Amino acid sequence: MTSLNTSSYIATSSLSATQVQLSVASANIANADTDGYTAKSASVTSQSTLGYGSGVSVTGISSSVSKYLLEDLMNATTETAGATVTADYLGSLQQSFGTTTGSDGDGSSLANTIAAFESSLTELAATPESASLASATVSALEDVTYQLNGMSAEVQQQIDRADEEIADGVDAANEAITTIAVLNEQIEAASARGDSTADLEDQLNVAIVSLSEQMEIATFKGGDGTVKVYTSSGQVLVDNSVHLLSAETGADGKTIVSVNGADITADLESGRLGALIELRDETLPAYQDMLDELATTFIDELNAVSPDLLTGSGAADIAVSESVRSDPGQMLGSTLPSEVAYNMLDVLQSDASFDAAGNLSGGDMTFTDYANDILSDLVGKTNSAQTSLETAEGELTIVSDTISSMYGVNVDEELARLSELEQLYSVASTLLSVVQQMFDDLLAAVQ
Repeated sequence: MTSLNTSSYIATSSLSATQVQLSVASANIANADTDGYTAKSASVTSQSTLGYGSGVSVTGISSSVSKYLLEDLMNATTETAGATVTADYLGSLQQSFGTTTGSDGDGSSLANTIAAFESSLTELAATPESASLASATVSALEDVTYQLNGMSAEVQQQIDRADEEIADGVDAANEAITTIAVLNEQIEAASARGDSTADLEDQLNVAIVSLSEQMEIATFKGGDGTVKVYTSSGQVLVDNSVHLLSAETGADGKTIVSVNGADITADLESGRLGALIELRDETLPAYQDMLDELATTFIDELNAVSPDLLTGSGAADIAVSESVRSDPGQMLGSTLPSEVAYNMLDVLQSDASFDAAGNLSGGDMTFTDYANDILSDLVGKTNSAQTSLETAEGELTIVSDTISSMYGVNVDEELARLSELEQLYSVASTLLSVVQQMFDDLLAAVQ
């Protein structure tokens, strides 16, 4: 009878353990395409009583991603997110600044527009009494001012957009921080109950990677599976409580980011937030400075030849004066108009003195050269940003593929495992049925 009891227990424990393993394999297959899901396995150990085998039991369901690979994934995600933002902004700005050559041979850059004004002025200088040429020349000059206005407006729109997206990034970071804290509580509770925390830890890793998209972070994992999260500068974001980021408007009207009462804006150097802050505070204002330097020099130099020809204090508001727009002939004046026209041409074709602005060192050069330098600088930075993005994406792909290869679900293997477990379940069921029949036969014999 004792032997039958032991056999029954062995068969029952085998059925129970196999059922758990079947459930784990089925869950693996069902979640093969779930973001952040890693393959789980049930740990089964044999049991013994007085030195004799007495069955098996499931001691846990687990999946453990290497902390070093997870750190690599976080870093690659941070770099890719920041590179994506930079490449997107600079690519958009370059498009708005035009090109020196187009499909029809005519470029749309500011240098081309200045050259077109110079060409119109050349024709007018040869026939200064022509009202139609004067009108065409003023129109060409207006094209220059309009393009400067538009380029300046585009830069400012990008600055404003970056500032708005910083606030959006703070919201996204706070959502991830809150999720991490909630999952920490759930993992701690499950661990205390002795339940598996594998699925919760997968979700926790996804939330951590999501946060690393916005900013560089450091994490420390406890023995119970919970994590503490810090900024790169050491400010705590998640410990036993939540420390959310705050987006507030500073005295200069810009969004500043703080946590625990400390302004961390300058510390955010990577991820989406770091890239947006650099664009808003450094990269984009530099191009505004370049445009303003060109515009103010343009105003000063041309007004020195033709007083009150242009108005404004920079690229945003440079304009042809109302009096000249109403009467284009006033551009050359009534005294020696041909001389005025040639002097204006000399201004355009000779080197002007530019102060250092933005990323340009300044110096003596023509207006078209300076305009070309602005575009060349932007093209160089855009190409560099695109190269950085491609490199970051390549590194992210390598890390993601490595994690997927090592910890992801191999559906073919899981299906084969499922088939084996079904056979094992069938054997255990048969054994249990045989033991039960023997019990019944023994009871019948006794009666």
